[in-house]
Amino acid sequence: MKTIFSALDKRSARLIWWLSLLSSLVIAAVAFITAKFVYLEPFLVLPIVFASWYGSNRAGVFLALISSVVLAVSREWLSASNFSLESVVYDGVSHFMAYSILAILITNFRSVHRAEVLAADTDNLTGLHNPRSFYVELTNELLRSKRFKRIFSLAYIDVDNFKNINDSLGHSIGDELLVEVAKCLKSSLRATDTVSRLGGDEFVCLLPETGDTSVKNLFSKVKKLLSERMLSHSWPVSFSVGVVTFETLPADAKQAISIADDLMYSVKSIDKNNTVYKVLHGCS
Repeated sequence: MKTIFSALDKRSARLIWWLSLLSSLVIAAVAFITAKFVYLEPFLVLPIVFASWYGSNRAGVFLALISSVVLAVSREWLSASNFSLESVVYDGVSHFMAYSILAILITNFRSVHRAEVLAADTDNLTGLHNPRSFYVELTNELLRSKRFKRIFSLAYIDVDNFKNINDSLGHSIGDELLVEVAKCLKSSLRATDTVSRLGGDEFVCLLPETGDTSVKNLFSKVKKLLSERMLSHSWPVSFSVGVVTFETLPADAKQAISIADDLMYSVKSIDKNNTVYKVLHGCS
């Protein structure tokens, strides 16, 4: 069920609108045909809720208007042979007010819910994935890779001499530097890649379906862009990077990150400002 709802979140507002409208018309038609036996009109609320939650901000209100008009006309048609415009207007307006209030409430609740979900998954400073969100993405990628026999790469990045920036220039400049690093990573990597700030000055990048050769080409560009941006701000920092390509998959997300982290620290403990690549053919 959760998968279905997630899929609907990714559908276009236009598709959601047409599905909602079609559902409303079907329910209205069935309600009209079976009016003498079954009272189905309350079910018109369901497409309005659907359109308000998954569609655009105006979709629910517009569907509320259409549903109210259809409901008012069909009720008047069934109730008497003498068609009364006044009754149609009164019935339509009263239902529209109720339905539109419901649509607005659903839309507002959806906005608050999505904002809370985003906040729970996002690093407050950089706007990248936070550790919780990244672990979910990495775990999902592990499951996909195991199922479809795919490989992936993981890059662990540490900002060298970042503490000196905080001590000499202040924490506000340090924060500015971290935001700039985040922008560089997001702009230079692909839309399918996932970038996270794990904490402090450490970042990690998940690169699905990326082998050793591809990740080397990609991260040479990333490292160049990072160096250029730091130089443009006169920030005396460099980057220690450990990049692991998992041809044999790790047991879990924690092990994958630990392997990349250890590789990065092997760079940092020797000379810093370097990138080391490793292809993992087996996990201990």
